[in-house]
Amino acid sequence: MSIEFLRVLAKHPAPATLTDPHDVDNLLVLRAAGLVAALTFKPDAGGREVGRFLALTPDGRSALGMATDGSNRGAQAISQLQKLPQ
Repeated sequence: MSIEFLRVLAKHPAPATLTDPHDVDNLLVLRAAGLVAALTFKPDAGGREVGRFLALTPDGRSALGMATDGSNRGAQAISQLQKLPQ
């Protein structure tokens, strides 16, 4: 799912705030791989972790260039990202 999620993020204007725990987890995987610049934080003490996608890294852009499976599994995530405030 991470490459598909990377495709979703690449199509969405940055910065983007991610509140869904699954999306935040995917963002953390991509950040750990060096494919995105992102932050995570907890806006409220004891609250849920929120992710902030800032940009694709050069490695992230390269990974998208090499991924050629053409799947559309990230379509649901796109609709979720479109609802997020900028």
